[in-house]
Amino acid sequence: MFPPRAASGYSWDEMAELTEADRYLLQRIASGDAEGWRQLVERYQGRLLAFARSRLSRKEEAEDLVQDTFIAFLEGLKNFRENASVETFLFTILRRKLIDFFRGRQMRVCFLQEAIAKSSDDTSFAPVSLEAADPTASVHMRKIEQGAILRTALADALDALLKRLRDQQNFRDLEIIEMIFYAQLRNKDVGRLMNMDEKAIALIKHRALNHIKEHVAANPTLGKAEVSAIDIPTWEDSAIATSLLTDVWEERRPTCPKRSTVGRFLLGTLDGPWQKYVDFHLNQLGCVFCRANLEDLKKKTEDSGNKTFHAKLMQSTIGFLRPR
Repeated sequence: MFPPRAASGYSWDEMAELTEADRYLLQRIASGDAEGWRQLVERYQGRLLAFARSRLSRKEEAEDLVQDTFIAFLEGLKNFRENASVETFLFTILRRKLIDFFRGRQMRVCFLQEAIAKSSDDTSFAPVSLEAADPTASVHMRKIEQGAILRTALADALDALLKRLRDQQNFRDLEIIEMIFYAQLRNKDVGRLMNMDEKAIALIKHRALNHIKEHVAANPTLGKAEVSAIDIPTWEDSAIATSLLTDVWEERRPTCPKRSTVGRFLLGTLDGPWQKYVDFHLNQLGCVFCRANLEDLKKKTEDSGNKTFHAKLMQSTIGFLRPR
């Protein structure tokens, strides 16, 4: 992914990498060390709780789901892959818990998406299903395998595109493709928000899709047989391409700033262009993951409630801590 720090001092969270601090804690937890588990819970409970409370109206429901998330984390620790951060793993579990809680009610990801969806009766925000009706077991497994290969290739291509925009400090195009691929806004809605012609938005989207398509085709980790086996959607069908990229974006969160960068944003110490972009990501796009970090940082000085919840979490999860 991206280098850990740009020349300006801004950096994106390297979601594909596990920090040494987290790796050390995981080793302690794997050996059954209760103090290591206490430190990990303390590190992440605030941002997870802020995320859950942004989705739920009752504090008790949010706390229960975060508690279930930590239990599921311990139970699934043997399956944890170190190519993702602990934060990503925990947020992934919590999102699944929320989806189960709402039982199919769509979780809106971004403020922009919410606002425009509420003002429109169309169904352009609905996820596109790529599954055929009643697939056989073999066909189903093949689609899963091909989907995993395609997701990895798309993630690499998306990283390359975003790195290029970041290096160029092309924040305009970055904001546009976030609104299109992450929030699934229509070209005309993005144009209105950016005060640009809809055709200009379509051109930026077309260029981005072409860049991603070419990068996938040239992926050195894929052999010819694998490339031909992947049922890549017709890229002219932008609804399918956008849906796939949205899934990858939510899974990898490639433009989410590091927690330390969110802290610098609060202090107003980022360089001007970066401060403006992070403000867009947090307060206009409304990324719920980053806003969870933002709210947690704001409340660090008012953490009496968190201490009570931390004690409850430790009491309810410690029994699931077993040496591997």
